[in-house]
Order: sequence, then structure tokens, then C-alpha cells
Amino acid sequence: MQKKIKATEAGLLVKNILSKQMGFSRREISRFHVASAIYLNDEKCRLTQEVHTNDVLTIRLEEPKLESKPVILYEDQDIVVVNKPAGIPSHASAEHFDDDMGSILKRYYQDNQFTVRTVGRLDKGVSGIVVYAKTKQMAALLASAREEQLLNKEYLAIVKGKFVEQRGSLTYTLGKEKGIRGRSVTMDGQKCITNYEVITEGNFFSLIRVHIETGRLHQIRAGMAHFGHPLIGDRLYGGSMHAMKRPALHCWKVEFVHPKTKQRIIIQCDLPEDMQKIVAKLQEGATTSKDL
Repeated sequence: MQKKIKATEAGLLVKNILSKQMGFSRREISRFHVASAIYLNDEKCRLTQEVHTNDVLTIRLEEPKLESKPVILYEDQDIVVVNKPAGIPSHASAEHFDDDMGSILKRYYQDNQFTVRTVGRLDKGVSGIVVYAKTKQMAALLASAREEQLLNKEYLAIVKGKFVEQRGSLTYTLGKEKGIRGRSVTMDGQKCITNYEVITEGNFFSLIRVHIETGRLHQIRAGMAHFGHPLIGDRLYGGSMHAMKRPALHCWKVEFVHPKTKQRIIIQCDLPEDMQKIVAKLQEGATTSKDL
């Protein structure tokens, strides 16, 4: 993307050229800035830099990842459900404008008028099932289903330590504290209810199944860390980084009532390879803190 500056545009700022003359949105401009993709006369420039007649303003972005085909687990005319790999965001942001799963689906369908809308989300580093609506109407219906607990998710997580109780329910409140990254358990945050069941235990770590009755940002990650069981690989919440460089969390099952057909849909998804390797060590009973 390139533009040659006209005499009538001389003296304007780069950000003005991008927005008013080239028609980019604030989100797009923010993304260009974060990616250091803005060049003036082949040199990186600031958004507040002035332009002059015959200057050439260029946007240079790396080509998005061209996944040939997303892993689709279920699809009909209103809904598509995919297995999202770890490392790919669920939806677009200023930092991830076209390499998120929604954009990957849009390229897969090859329809510029087609927009998928995520129903719930998974953190970038978390793998597993994500539900997308193909229409605005279906997005609203599925959102209502979530609120009425007619759309439920189950997760598998590998966490530090052994549990006194093999199954239980944790109730806490999460909020955002100034100066602290992530979420913290606070007195006046959002209520969280997290149910867990231990599947396999090792010497120092456990594989658990998790069902959340409330859908809060970082509910499982922050909650487990607060109760002394941070997820393996979760740097943000104090998890061990030996075996994994991302949170050991996978959405393995989604169950919902289809808003139109009223049919109960159950979708399951196997653990990714990185988590399978750790589970194998747990089942062998040979895990040590150094292994994980």
C-alpha cells in the first residue's frame, strides 16, 4: 500500500494521511504502528511526522499466515465450530488484524461479505474448540444460550500439585488491580464458579477436567493459580515453563442446543500433541518437577 503526497497535502501528519486521505480506521492505524509497518520515503516514521510534496508513504505488512484449511469440527448454514491451535487469537485486534481465527475462516470461505462472529473466546495461547456464528442473528442467539447455560464448555488443564479433594467447586471473584498484569482474586470483582475433577496425578502435577459456570477473562488460569495450582506453561500466573511455553489449557468439549433446530450438539476435540506428551509422563508416574 503506497501513496505519493500531493502539494495540497504537504504539512499534514502521517496519521492524518492514513486516516483522511487513505481511509484507514483507528484500529488499522494502531496495528500498522505496533507492527512498525509505516514508512516515509523508505524509512520508518512516526505517526506525528509531517509529510512534504512528493513524499511516498508506504505500509509494509508481512503476508498473513495462509492456512490452507481450518480444522472444522462442525458446520451448518448458521454455525461453524473449529479446533483453534495455540498461538492464534480467536478474534482480530490491533496487534492481530488478519491472522486471527476469524480472518482465517473468512479467507477459507473466500467471501468478502462473509463475517464470522466468535461466541466466547479462547486466549491466544490456549487451544481447543471455538464456536463462530455466520450471521449477526445467530451470534445473538448463541450469546443468549451462553447466558442461559444452554451452551457449555469443558476444558482439560495440567496444573501444579495434587488436590486434597479429587473433585470440587471453587467460588471466587476476579478483578483487575492497578499495576498488576492479568486478573487477581479481589473482594469486589466478578463472581467465578469453577468446577474441577482430577483425571490423572503425577508426582508434582495433575491433569484435571474443568467446567466453568461463569465465563470470566482468565477465570481458569487466575483462579487455579490463586488456589495454589497454576497451569504449566502459564508465565503470567507463575506456572512452570520447563515443558511448555504456553498455558496447558485445552477446550476439549462443547455442548449446546441449536437455537434454530433445537437439536443438542456435542463436539469433542483431542488434546494437542504438546499436552499429550506431558499427560503420557504423568500416566507413567515418572514425572518430576524438573520434567515439567
